[in-house]
Amino acid sequence: MQDDIWAGMKEAKPLKFPHVFRLWLLLWALPGFCLAQVPKPTQAETDKKFERLGRWLKSPDESVRVDAIQELTTIHDPAAVPLILQCLQDTNTAIRGAAAWSLLLYRGPQVVSALRPVLNDEDDRVRASAVWSLSHVGGRAVLPDVVRLATNDASGVVRFRAVWGLAFCGDKSTLPIVVDALGDYNNAVRERSALLALDALADKSVLPLLLKQRHNILPATRRVVMYLLAKYGDGSIIPGLVEGLQDPDALVRAEAATSLGKLRARKNLDALQPLLKDPDDHVRGSTAYAIGLMGDPAGLALLRSLSQDNSAFVRAVAPESLQKLGDKTAKPPEGFKAAELFTFPIYSPEQKDLY
Repeated sequence: MQDDIWAGMKEAKPLKFPHVFRLWLLLWALPGFCLAQVPKPTQAETDKKFERLGRWLKSPDESVRVDAIQELTTIHDPAAVPLILQCLQDTNTAIRGAAAWSLLLYRGPQVVSALRPVLNDEDDRVRASAVWSLSHVGGRAVLPDVVRLATNDASGVVRFRAVWGLAFCGDKSTLPIVVDALGDYNNAVRERSALLALDALADKSVLPLLLKQRHNILPATRRVVMYLLAKYGDGSIIPGLVEGLQDPDALVRAEAATSLGKLRARKNLDALQPLLKDPDDHVRGSTAYAIGLMGDPAGLALLRSLSQDNSAFVRAVAPESLQKLGDKTAKPPEGFKAAELFTFPIYSPEQKDLY
């Protein structure tokens, strides 16, 4: 399995998004947009601009109204808020969604009150934009609203934004909800927004919650849990990782082995030995990588047994781990770096904001 994945990585192509989402992507990049230094307009010029945009928003032509909201989203001026709020009632879903998203730049009870009804919009992208902005501007007061969408909304993109949004509400009482999101059937919720929320909220109290999830019915969830136990845990969670070595799913076994290596659990070196004969090459490769991370010279003999492994991937990982344990004769393939293949989560920092 891993040999195919390793080869496929070289041919991976960047994500492509349909034309209909151009406006969404433009707006989702808005917080990082920097305006060039320009002369400050006079009050008369500003008033004239808002008067023009107000006319455009009343146009029966949707393209004109789209142009208006696009321009409004580039203006960080409280005077724009009334026009943006007007857009929340537009019949065009892209306009409503753009308006909801742009409100994350503004705070105040008027904005919060306007966003709450939009959480019930019939369009899931609009609801996602609304809960994202609300979580940024509403603080702890909007926790019930955000939690409702994080736990009950039928749309993955809404749960994605709501779960991540809990991080911006800043209340650690929502940790159980975030950990429960690790069991979401939607990959983006489980392996992006839940992890990003944990980055902001997690402390040692998260460990008992994670241990309960290690028996989740979803193999992908169990794998995430194995990863997180090493990230947030200490020696007390090692029994849970050792148990994971027996999981029926290969990726879970591999992640459990890798996590034991990250924790340098040398006393559990013997528990890894059976996995060097696992039928799955990713498990064998992960185990070889973990033995190298442990740093115990007792692992040298185990790694040398992989020199004739039928997987090129495993034969590449083993020499690198041998070098870590002090074998100067071991030679991994030129340019090979096992750490690049054993990263989790499975998205790049540039992709984390894309659903």
